[in-house]
Formats: sequence, structure tokens, C-alpha cells
Amino acid sequence: MLHIAVFGSSKWSCLMKDILEKEYSEMLNQDCGETVAVDTFVVLGSPQSDNEISVEEFGRRYAAQELAAIVIPKEYYMQQNELVFALLRAGVDVQDIYDGIRLSEETRNRPEAVACLITPMLADSYLPYLEFHVADHCNLNCKYCTHYSPLVDQPVFTEYEKFAADLRQLKKYIADIGVIRILGGEPLLSPELGRYIELARELYPVSIVTVVTNGLLIDRMEPSLIECMRKNMAFFHISYYPPLQDKVQEIQKFLYEQKIPYTITPMITEFNKTQTLTPQADEDFFYSCFQASCTCLHEGRVAPCYAPFTTKYFNQAFGQELPMGEGVDLYDETLNTAMLKAQLLIPMERCRYCVSGNACPWEIVGKHSALEDWVE
Repeated sequence: MLHIAVFGSSKWSCLMKDILEKEYSEMLNQDCGETVAVDTFVVLGSPQSDNEISVEEFGRRYAAQELAAIVIPKEYYMQQNELVFALLRAGVDVQDIYDGIRLSEETRNRPEAVACLITPMLADSYLPYLEFHVADHCNLNCKYCTHYSPLVDQPVFTEYEKFAADLRQLKKYIADIGVIRILGGEPLLSPELGRYIELARELYPVSIVTVVTNGLLIDRMEPSLIECMRKNMAFFHISYYPPLQDKVQEIQKFLYEQKIPYTITPMITEFNKTQTLTPQADEDFFYSCFQASCTCLHEGRVAPCYAPFTTKYFNQAFGQELPMGEGVDLYDETLNTAMLKAQLLIPMERCRYCVSGNACPWEIVGKHSALEDWVE
């Protein structure tokens, strides 16, 4: 009998356990005479019940060969990358991390679902998360912005046709994505935002599609964009900065009346200054960096975060030579799904120039900011 664990503590985890111990065990028994038992649930943070263990405890029991593998239900798309990095830090072989099938009735009851109840994570043509810019500039210009938007001295929009070709190229290797986040800069500055929403929904029909915005332009949306968001089941994620305070209730009322769903953060009053000019030797920083889970698509490449693609603005502004342009080339003829996903688990050279940083009060930075406004 194979003793394994399932990630999470929600109904999805319990349903995954049931599927593994019944349907998957039956298939495995017919194939090689083995069966499966789900011994426990693994959670990020502290366990809250007797049937939960921490990632660190899973690592210990895995090393002792008490647990052979872990299965992650796809419904945990926003936590999967963080979990995988924690498992790697705990000594778990990536080959023993599996993706579970989507458990919603819409996908679970398809005939082909039975054949792929679980898949080794690297072999699974699934990403839990993808983001991309539609504009590099912004209407707010936050000091310490890690996308360097205040350093973009003129409007810079993504070229739609080129991006559409890149996303279709990605589709050859990644058939399913948990959540797609469209951002910038400020995405509502893009006159073609609706086209990107439609493209994301066309290629990834079951993904969650969200537009990340500071909210200041929401009540100026064109009717065509409002209809596009409704039709394509897209929603807003509003980053609540102090300038929105006087109109936040008005914006929420507008979205309610327009029947556009949204989430909103608590007011953001601090930013972390994470940039350094001195390369760091600690590669473990990558596996604890939340931005390393923000898989980004830009100009035919995919990287663990957006830094390789926006660092050019920092270099141009201050005459620096930080690494840029890294990432997986989607047009490499030797590429396959496993290679792409494996590369996203490896620190980049650019990662050596990021640090945890110190919290600094949020403020708007002028167009003629100094190097010390950005460097820790």
C-alpha cells in the first residue's frame, strides 16, 4: 500500500482523498496490484486539527519513507507555488509532487477525467498562475514599485498581436491555468484591455481571469469594456492605495451596479524596498520569495516573476547593468512541458539582486527620482 498526503483542509482536499482511495486505488490495483491510503493532510502554517501536518513534518515523514508523495488539488491555485517551494526546501523530490484533477463538477464528470486523476507536477500541462503586462506605465507611480512603473517616462503598451502569438505558443505546453492576472503598470490605461481579456478566456476557458488595478480609473470605463468583463467572467482585484480613499465607496457602488465582481485589499500604507546592487549568494531566498510564484509571460519568454522584463527601466534610468531578459524561450524547438516547468523552479541570475528589504511608508515618487529611492 502506498501511503501519501493531500494538500489542504477544505472540501476539495476531502474529495481528493475520496477519489484517491477509491477510483485511483482501483485503477492502480488493476495495473500493478497496489492501493493508496491518504494518511494526512498537509497545510501551510500551523496545523489546526489532528489530521493535519505541517510541510516540515511532511518532509520528516517523507525522509523516513512513511509518506511517499503528496497530491495538490488544482483548486489551490493561489497556494500551489508557495507550497511547492516549501516542499523543495523540506527535501521533497519534485518527482513525488503530483497535481490532482480539477474537482469542479464541470470538469470532474468529463469522460477523459478518469484517465488523469493525478499527474506528476512537472509532466502536467498546468500552471496554477500566470500574469502579464498590458501597460508598463502607471497613473499612480508608487515609490519602491517593484515593476519600476514610475521610471517608464512615456506610455508603453504591450503589442497585442505579438502577445497573442506568444500566448498561443504557451498553450502548446500549458493547456490549463488556474488564475490569469492582467496587470501593469496600470492595465486600465490600455485601450485594448478588452482584447486581452477575450484572448485569455478563449484560450483558457476555465481559468479565473482578473484585472489588477489601483482602481482610480474604474468609473471611467467604456461601456464596451464593462460588457467584455461581464461576458468573459473577468473581475477586478483592486490594490487599495491612499489616493483611492476618497472614492473607494463610489467605486464599489459602481462595480455593484455594473455587476462586475471584485476583491479589494486593505489600504496599502507600506512598500518594501527590495532592490540591491550587491549580488547575494543565498539561493534559498528564491524559494521563500513570494514573487517567485508570479509566473510572468513577456515577449515570448516565461519567467518566475516579472523582474527580468522590467529591470530594463531601472538600468536605463540609473546607468546600471542588472541582469535582464532571462526566462524560458517559448520558441525553443527543444522545449517541452516538463522542461518549462522545471526551469520555473530554478533561481535566475536576477534573483541575486533582490532582498527581503525593509518596510517604507507608501508615497508617490516624482519622475526625477534618485537611485536611493529604489536601492536598499
